[in-house]
Amino acid sequence: LGCLSFPILRLGKIYISAETSHTVTRIPRTQKVGLLQLSVFTLYLPPFGETARPSSGPKRLLPPTMAPLEEIDHTVIYHDDVAEANKMGVDVDEVAATRISEADMMRKSAEAFSMRSKSGLLVIGYMFVMACNQAGYGVDWGVISGINSNDRWHNYYGFPNSGVIISTINALMQIGGFLGAPFLSCADVLGRRGVNFLGNFLVIIAAVMQAMAPNLACLMVGRLVLGFGTALCTAPQYVAEIAPIHLRGRIVGIFGAFFQVGSIMMLGIMMGLTKFDSDWQWRLAFFIQAIFPITVCIFIYVLCPESPRFLYMRGKKDEARRVIARYMTSSNDINHEIVDLMILQIEESIETTKAGFRATWDFRVFFTRAVWFRTFVLAVYAVFQQWNGGGIIGYYLAPALDTIGITKQLDQLGISLGSTSIYFVFTLFGAYIIDYFRRRTLIFAGLVSIIVAQIAVTITSWQYDLYEAKTTAILTVVWIFLFQVCSASFIATMHNLYPVELLSLPLRAKGMGLFAMFQAIAAVIHNYGIGIGIQKVGYKIWAVYIVYNFVQIFLSYFVFPETSKLNLEEIDTIFETSGTKPVKLSIKIADAKTAKKKLDRQNATAST
Repeated sequence: LGCLSFPILRLGKIYISAETSHTVTRIPRTQKVGLLQLSVFTLYLPPFGETARPSSGPKRLLPPTMAPLEEIDHTVIYHDDVAEANKMGVDVDEVAATRISEADMMRKSAEAFSMRSKSGLLVIGYMFVMACNQAGYGVDWGVISGINSNDRWHNYYGFPNSGVIISTINALMQIGGFLGAPFLSCADVLGRRGVNFLGNFLVIIAAVMQAMAPNLACLMVGRLVLGFGTALCTAPQYVAEIAPIHLRGRIVGIFGAFFQVGSIMMLGIMMGLTKFDSDWQWRLAFFIQAIFPITVCIFIYVLCPESPRFLYMRGKKDEARRVIARYMTSSNDINHEIVDLMILQIEESIETTKAGFRATWDFRVFFTRAVWFRTFVLAVYAVFQQWNGGGIIGYYLAPALDTIGITKQLDQLGISLGSTSIYFVFTLFGAYIIDYFRRRTLIFAGLVSIIVAQIAVTITSWQYDLYEAKTTAILTVVWIFLFQVCSASFIATMHNLYPVELLSLPLRAKGMGLFAMFQAIAAVIHNYGIGIGIQKVGYKIWAVYIVYNFVQIFLSYFVFPETSKLNLEEIDTIFETSGTKPVKLSIKIADAKTAKKKLDRQNATAST
């Protein structure tokens, strides 16, 4: 490539090296044109009709007109459009996308940070607050699941545990979430912490309204306010942005598991509340719903830093560097290499995204040609999250257990507590394994396994309907527990990670708001449909989930791109490269990176 003239060598921001995979070239630290670094196995670019040969040794490749200032080692192709590389004769099949390799980024992050340091204690501090945030959401899940078994509650307001009214009560939270979701974009104005505080404050108000509701109308307004406040809780986005790179997947997974902590706590309390022979049996449950939000409001500005990505977008660059240094390095050194790399990633995501960024309330960008596929993936994933079968175990377990003869309140609460506890344990397991498998692999494994569990539930429920045998009822509960194991192990952790990974930094706050709107729409349809469906067709409702999950396998194959081992900014390239299919390109990149990693190991073994 050395014979290429400058106009050929530099097309926009493209710099290309034809070295083999183990060759390292150097670029100046001050050169910030690198939008994407590509690790190459053997890359040939014919100059002026001739066939190029790979060089026998490393070469220095610098942008012409720039002096070789302070230098750092990187693997090297920088580019902003794979299509342009294809036009120049570069085979994208042989390219692995990674600004510095993801393995190097993870290694540098691991070297910079230790949980045994003071910074580790700071991480535990903000994780405590964010865990309370997630647990608060889980408490409502536990309340509404457990209270649906409470005869006093139903008698006070005068409606059964399935049908239109309970469906409306459940759906109102999702409708509130839909109404509140657009306001999530205020995170780009108030900050991630500010919106989170506001959301939790509204949840406190909603909890009091539900606990003191004198009539059904007041209860329903409380559910609506609760949904609105919950939509403003930006914890998944915040945790993904503030966590050290090498721990991001596990920290997000552990954060997600605290949903079950809240549910388990609440279901256990509700079992104890059955001892009360009054309406306080259910009123106290709603009051307790405010405990975690109160904790968040007290400590969020004490223990949680503002997101460095938000600070950088607001022009507070020095403060962003200090936050990264304090929470992602053990040395608290603002000049640490990992700080420079994180700032560079933030700059690249802000400056190079083709999606653009408009006013806080303007969502048109999500329906432009450059972004529409991200929007479509978010919509499909939101439906997948709501309709895979977990909802019936969460909101409608009581009427589902009624269909197999388990009708006592304490029995239903005990089964709900057991299934939630199992879900919690295996969510932690899922958080552990998430970095060892690709995202698509986990999605497919989850879908296949929960289909098997749902088929088993349908068969044993059918047998109970025919013979009313106690053993078939017990087996049905076992299959419900198996569903929880499969769902928690393979897909639960990704619900808090995958949507965030899909969005570039300038789109993230509004994008998560849009995702919440998609979730709310899917949940409203689900809650109405399932609540009424159980009343009409009983156990046969499981067949609806089975059919949907088969359809979802097909959709997942063609719609969900691979995001594993790419940092939050590198995924922009998957969606923004013109002339390519995101899913296909993501798989090629993942395959190439796996092959390169294998080749690097072979080279390391050979050199020793």
